[in-house]
Amino acid sequence: MPIRAAKYLSGFRCIAAVCAFFVAASATASDWQLEVDQDNIKLFTRQGEASPMKTYKVETRIKATLSSLVAFLNDEKSFPKWMDKVAEVEKIRDINEQESLVYQVIDAPWPAKDQDNILYSKWTQDPNTLAVTKDITAEPMFMKEKSNRRRQSFYKASWTLIPEGNGMVKVEYSAEIDPGVGEVKEWMEKMLAFDMPFKTIRNFRRANLDNYAGNKFAFIQEPSRSELVMAE
Repeated sequence: MPIRAAKYLSGFRCIAAVCAFFVAASATASDWQLEVDQDNIKLFTRQGEASPMKTYKVETRIKATLSSLVAFLNDEKSFPKWMDKVAEVEKIRDINEQESLVYQVIDAPWPAKDQDNILYSKWTQDPNTLAVTKDITAEPMFMKEKSNRRRQSFYKASWTLIPEGNGMVKVEYSAEIDPGVGEVKEWMEKMLAFDMPFKTIRNFRRANLDNYAGNKFAFIQEPSRSELVMAE
């Protein structure tokens, strides 16, 4: 092949690869499907990458400080009061102010076994946008499986708190779960990917945050008044 033609073909392949990358990235960013839009809550789903079940994302807006929301999401003992189907949460240990391990149990209807997992979480904050994220991943081998419960084989979730104008915070909660049961029944996917996240974020919106208002964290920077005005 002539050198000039080879260079042209090489350049064409490079352009095609770049185009393919941006097409794939665009598809990944836009493949969420809106399933529910009510009570100022939106629920989206898409096919999971590591699970046979759909991945979900719910979002809403709430007037609060970042620190009060972080404190609320750190109060594991209150989770069963507002997180739908969460029957039990036990703190294993705080690794530091930003990282922790908990044991969590999901109530499943009879005759299915309740599902459990050991969850590692870590808080981070973007220094530019001040968005705060709690990333949660499963550590299923950390603790021996109990005979009366089924260990979820995959769990990855996140809470993202995005400051907006007028003291409002956009809250996003997403998760991908493999319940570890083989074929996922329709009722289980409905419970885990639709009912649970919607009811959980609805209860989150209704929660009384007064008891968490005075909390401060070294790793959290609240938006200044000028930053809030720019965001409006």
